[in-house]
Amino acid sequence: MGASWLYQVLEPLPDSASAVRRARELVKAFTEWVDEPSSPEVGPAVTLEQYEHARRLFAFGVLTRRDADALPLDRLTELRRVIDRTGALRDSDPYRMIVELRPEFARLWPLVEEAGLQIELPGRITPPFDAGEEDTTTEAGLDRMLEAVGPLAFDVAWEGSLRGLPSAKLCGVQLCLNSVWTSQCTEPAPGTHAVYLSVGTRNLDVQDEWLRRTELNLGPAQAGW
Repeated sequence: MGASWLYQVLEPLPDSASAVRRARELVKAFTEWVDEPSSPEVGPAVTLEQYEHARRLFAFGVLTRRDADALPLDRLTELRRVIDRTGALRDSDPYRMIVELRPEFARLWPLVEEAGLQIELPGRITPPFDAGEEDTTTEAGLDRMLEAVGPLAFDVAWEGSLRGLPSAKLCGVQLCLNSVWTSQCTEPAPGTHAVYLSVGTRNLDVQDEWLRRTELNLGPAQAGW
């Protein structure tokens, strides 16, 4: 279990711009102070549209299974054939293949989705998504990330003090674009955008009343940050 609970704000968010706008509205409305945006994460790519966009931003990616199991190589003959023919393989083990993102890979859809695969992206070392050793960015830096991210999954957090709660630890706002929060992490969900309030577990005695007073339509508690 995480050290905070995340509560999804259940409102229509038809596109990424509306989700970003709502997340920033929540930061402004409910925080007394807030740190710079932290833990920006881009990817993985799971759809053909996402892969084509990723190729414009990243030189390589890591092919893995979404359930974290070993790669089912016996079912991926065509994938291995394309990788071998293009010389795109950089490194591999039973659970991953580090590959250059070649245009020839586009022909592997819908096989990639059907086999439960994804291509993790090296955002932490690739501008504009590199957030440095502190794993934070400025609002202007976040805007540059949002401008570049397109249809890719992306999530970022604003950690700060929620007005009226006694402890600020692990409180704040979580934004997920083309992804949703599951238990202590995000997972790809192309076309779905969500925002969450994070309430640190040091506020257990008062959080229910505080959440009620927000007058927001909130989803059930999920293990959070």
